[in-house]
Amino acid sequence: MPNSTTLIRIEKVLEYIHEHLDEPINVINLAEKSCWSRWQFQRVFGSATGLTVAQYVRELRLSNAAELLLNTQSKHIDIAILCGFESEISFSRAFKQMFQCSPREYRQRGKRVGLRTPLKYCTPKRSWVAPTPFTQIRIETRPAFTLMGHCDWIFGPFSNTPNFIEQVPTVWKGFAEKHPSHIDQLIQKPMGVIDTRERADRPDELLYWAGYPTDDALQDNTLLIPEQEYAVIPVHGEVSALESAVEWFFFHWLPESDYCNVPGFELEVYSPNYKPDCKNSYMEYWLPIEPRITSKSRKH
Repeated sequence: MPNSTTLIRIEKVLEYIHEHLDEPINVINLAEKSCWSRWQFQRVFGSATGLTVAQYVRELRLSNAAELLLNTQSKHIDIAILCGFESEISFSRAFKQMFQCSPREYRQRGKRVGLRTPLKYCTPKRSWVAPTPFTQIRIETRPAFTLMGHCDWIFGPFSNTPNFIEQVPTVWKGFAEKHPSHIDQLIQKPMGVIDTRERADRPDELLYWAGYPTDDALQDNTLLIPEQEYAVIPVHGEVSALESAVEWFFFHWLPESDYCNVPGFELEVYSPNYKPDCKNSYMEYWLPIEPRITSKSRKH
């Protein structure tokens, strides 16, 4: 793990990148600004972020281009030049490599998919230790889908009497007991869903579902999740890290972002054969969001 002085120097480099995305950016200049040699800078940057400089700059530029495609009527060539590309051809080629579709197709779909946001420093806290000091949130629109599962009420972390740590495992156990024939699907595609919509009859409780996404039609023990735009938080390690990761998102990332959280269905998307007590486990927490209304966005 890089020391604090190193992280401060990397953070300043990141700030420079974010402020000059529409200008030529090269490793030599960034290395000079960081007071490292080119080789040292590339090594330290990769260790701190998990990305190369070229990869990071390209993903941010293309994400900005995707936002412009959705929010403006600007021509593709104008967006390409504004986002630091030399030609529409090079822009289109890079865009298709990242989003698996052309800029035209992305604009026609009208949905945020695969957007990368600027890296933010995440202070290790309690059980949450990210693999790199800087974490990147992804913005995704997920189509509507059906969840096959089992549910029960829980008191969440912001309740006066939180019991989610004890109750959530009980819900998963209940699924296994009531639907033994679905265990294989559960192991391969485990997903938790938290219904955060307010209810007058149970204002302090949340409905938690344990299950897996399915293509089957709606039936008993299924839940329809509508299409929604999400901020995707990567969570590495034991499941106990989830609370700290979400806390960092709400108190550090979200207030400085262009998005706000909305009631809906929060998703816990686990990797296949996920083990909650394993330090090498990986999951993603998908939080419903919508763009924050600002004077800048109203101009579009």
